[in-house]
Amino acid sequence: MEKVEKVVSNLVLFLLSLLTLLLLFEDYVQVPVWLQPFGRMHPLMLHFPIVLVVALVLLQLFKKHLDPSSFEKINKFSLYLAAITTSLTTLMGFLLSHEESTISDLMQLHKWFGVLINYLIYFLILVYNRRVFYKILLYTGLIVLIFTGHFGAGLTHGTGFLTEPIMKNRKSEITEESALFEGFVQPILLSKCEGCHNEQKKKGGLNMSSWPEILKGGENGPIWIAGDPDSSEMIRRSLLPMEHDDHMPPEGKPQLTASELRLLKNWIRAGAGEHMSLADLSPNDSLYQLVTDRLASLQKQDDLPKYDFKHADEELVASLNNPYRTIKQESPGSPALDVNIYVRQAFKLEYLTELKKIREQIVFLNLAYMPIIDENIEVISSFPNLQKLNLNHTDITGKTLNLLSSCEKLKSLAISGTDVDIEILEALKSFSAIEEIFVWNTVLTSDEFDQMRDALPGVSIYQGYSADSESPLQLSPPVLKNKKQMISNDEDVVLQHNLSNVTIRYTLDGSEPDSVTSQIFEKPFQLESYVTVKAKSYKENWLASEVASYVLFTKGFQPLKSHLIETPNEKYRGNGAESLIDKEKGDINKFIEKHWLGYKDSPFSALVDFGENPPNVDEIVLSCGKRMSSYIMLPTRIEVWGGEKKEELKLLKQIVPNQPTTYEPNSEEALSISIAQSNFRYYKIVAHPMKRLPDWHSGKGDLGWVFVDELFFY
Repeated sequence: MEKVEKVVSNLVLFLLSLLTLLLLFEDYVQVPVWLQPFGRMHPLMLHFPIVLVVALVLLQLFKKHLDPSSFEKINKFSLYLAAITTSLTTLMGFLLSHEESTISDLMQLHKWFGVLINYLIYFLILVYNRRVFYKILLYTGLIVLIFTGHFGAGLTHGTGFLTEPIMKNRKSEITEESALFEGFVQPILLSKCEGCHNEQKKKGGLNMSSWPEILKGGENGPIWIAGDPDSSEMIRRSLLPMEHDDHMPPEGKPQLTASELRLLKNWIRAGAGEHMSLADLSPNDSLYQLVTDRLASLQKQDDLPKYDFKHADEELVASLNNPYRTIKQESPGSPALDVNIYVRQAFKLEYLTELKKIREQIVFLNLAYMPIIDENIEVISSFPNLQKLNLNHTDITGKTLNLLSSCEKLKSLAISGTDVDIEILEALKSFSAIEEIFVWNTVLTSDEFDQMRDALPGVSIYQGYSADSESPLQLSPPVLKNKKQMISNDEDVVLQHNLSNVTIRYTLDGSEPDSVTSQIFEKPFQLESYVTVKAKSYKENWLASEVASYVLFTKGFQPLKSHLIETPNEKYRGNGAESLIDKEKGDINKFIEKHWLGYKDSPFSALVDFGENPPNVDEIVLSCGKRMSSYIMLPTRIEVWGGEKKEELKLLKQIVPNQPTTYEPNSEEALSISIAQSNFRYYKIVAHPMKRLPDWHSGKGDLGWVFVDELFFY
C-alpha cells in the first residue's frame, strides 16, 4: 500500500508542477487541436473532486462512529483519489480556458480558485499525520471548492443563474405598453443566448446581456441588420443544420422554438428598435399578431390548471417517445402530459398499453384514426386524470364506453366518424365530469341528437352541420382509405368521403381535378408503378373541397439485396443499405428516423442485386426528401448504371432534376428515371448533392444535402 501511495503522491506532484509551469508561461501557451478534446473533458471530470472532497469532510465529521481501521483505509483511498482527479480536472480546465478568445474576470477567479484547491488537496497528503493542520486545510478546501463551483456555474449558465427563479417573480409586469425588446425579445436572448454570451463569458467576443453590449456585436460584426432578418447573423445561424459548427444555440443547448424564431425575425424586419412597442405597429402587422398572442399566453399563465399528482420520471417519458408516439408536457413546469399516437399502419397495441407507466400524468390522449377497438377502452379507463380523449375515426362501436366512467375527470370526448349509435347514451350518463361530446359523421339522427341533449343537460353535443343552398359550406377533401403511401402490387386504391352522396373526381397525371372532365371515382383501381393521385369532393349545395394529393408507390420488383458504395453521414445512416429496399417510406419532417440516409460530402451511391433471374425493368424511382431550411435539396444529377457484373457496369441514363428557385414546402419527391427495358442483375444508382447552395438561400455557398429513403424498380 505504501508503494501505491508513493506512486500516486509523485504523480500528483508531477501534475501540479506541470500546471505551475504552464501558469508561469501562460502567455506563450498554445493548445494544439489534438489536445483540445482532453481540455473539453473538464465538465465531465469536475464532479469527481467535488464528491470526494465532500466525502472527506463527512468522514472527518463521523470519524467517531467508524471502526478506526476501516476509517483509515477509506479516508486514505478517498484522499489520494481526490488528489488525482483534482489535478487532472484543473489541468483540463486550464487547457479549456485557452480555447476562449477572451478571458473574463469570472474565468480568472474560477481558474485561480481551481489552482488553489489543487494545492490544498496536495498539502493534505503532506500533513496527513498532523491532524490539526489536516482539519484546517480540509475545511478550507471545502470553502474554496464551493466558491470555485459557484464561479464555474456563472461561466456556464450566467452570473444570475442561481437567483433566476427568485428574480423572475420580481420582474415588472409585461403589458401592451412594454417595449417589445424588454418584454419579449430580451427574455428569449437571456434564456437561449446569454449563457455563452455574457459579461463574464464572451464567446466570439459577443456580450448579449444588455442592449448597449448587443449593439457592439462580436467578432463577426452585428448580430442583426435592422429590416433584413434573412441577412442577420443571429437568424442565419439559428437556421443552419444542428450538426453545423456555426449553428446557434450549439447542439446540446436549449434551442429556439419556432414561435421564438418567428418573433425575432419579425421584430428585426420591423426595425429592431429598443423602445418600439405595440403602439408603433399596425394591427395587421404579423409582429403585432405574434406579440399579442404571446402577451395573451403570458396573461393566462396564472390561470393554468393546478394538479395534485407528481411529475413522471423524465427518463421514462423520454424512453416512451418514438416517431409514432409523442409525449409532452401540457405546459412548461406542469406535471400533466399530452399524448399523441400517429400513423395507423405503424400502430402497435403496446403503444397504448405502455402508457400505463405514466397513467397518473396523462390528461390528454389523441388516438384519432388509430385501429382502436372496443376491447382497448379498458386500457384507457385506467388513466385516472384523463380530461380529453380523441377517438375520432377509430374502429370502436361504443359497446364498452361505459368503462370510461372510471375516468372521473373526463371532460371532453370525441367519437366522430365511428360506428357508435344511440346505445352510447346510457354510458354517457355515467360520466360525472363530461362537458362536451363530438359525434360528427355518425349514424345518429337529428331526433337522437335531441334525445341526447335532453338526457345530458349542460353538456355541449356537437353533431356537425347541414348545408343549404343559401349558406353552403365547403366539403372536406377525399381521404385515402389505404392510409399509406406504399401499397402492394395487386392492392386496390380506395378513395372515400365520410358524408353520403359525395362525388369524388380524381386525376393520375398530376393535373388539378375539375367537376366536368375529371374521372369519377366509382370503384377501386390499381397502379402499375408510382403516381400522384389528386382528388376533390363535390356535392349539391356544398362548396367543392380543396384538392387532396397523395403520392402512392406500388412495391414493384424486389431486389435480393442492396449495398452502399458510399457511406452516409454518421448521423443519418438509417438502417444502412436495408433502408433502400425495405418498402417503408420516411417522413421528411422526421428525417433523423431509421428510414433516411443522408449525404453531403459525398454522393449517394448504391448497388442493388436482383440475382440470377432479374426482372424486366424500364423505370427506376429514387424517393428522396426536400427540406430546404435544413439544406436538404434535390440531387443535382442522378445516374443509373447496369450490367451483369458489378465490376463492369455501363451508364444507362443520366437526368438533371429541376431545382427550385425559391423556398418551397417540405416534401417527399419521387424522381423517375426511364431506361430502355433491360434485365440486368446489377443496377447502380448515384445521386449527387448540391455543391453550392444558390444565392437566394440563407446558406448560400454551403454544401447541400441529399436524403434518400427508398428505391423502386418497375
